[in-house]
Amino acid sequence: MLTIMRNKDIKNILKQIKEQFDCGIKGEYLFYIAKNDKVYITNPKLQEINTENLKINNTGSYFGKIERGGFRLSIEGSELLDNPKKNVLELSDEDFQAYMAGENLMLDKKQENAYKVVKYKKHFIGSGRVSNNVLLNYIPKARRAKENL
Repeated sequence: MLTIMRNKDIKNILKQIKEQFDCGIKGEYLFYIAKNDKVYITNPKLQEINTENLKINNTGSYFGKIERGGFRLSIEGSELLDNPKKNVLELSDEDFQAYMAGENLMLDKKQENAYKVVKYKKHFIGSGRVSNNVLLNYIPKARRAKENL
């Protein structure tokens, strides 16, 4: 079940995004949180609709998850970042294919252990965590490429 997040908790997430990626997010959203610390966002006008007699399991888009080491953005969440300037990893064509197939990537240049937003050309394609110079892949199995792109 989703519950509307308190303003204090929303500010904490936005603060984490600012610290991790040196940016904010595009637009205004209503934030929900699930029991597993997954954060969903939707249009704030949803509050104007009387949902009391409706059975709603889920609403909005999956934005990211609150983790011990920071905030891990979903693919859709990474697209909402407003010009991130920090912790951005740009992939080559070869690395992009491997990443979209679900592989972890060994990085050439030394990177600090942190969540990174992953970029390919002009598109943000989610986030991963760098640990010991390996980009850990968080692309869900259902969204991975089945063959070469």
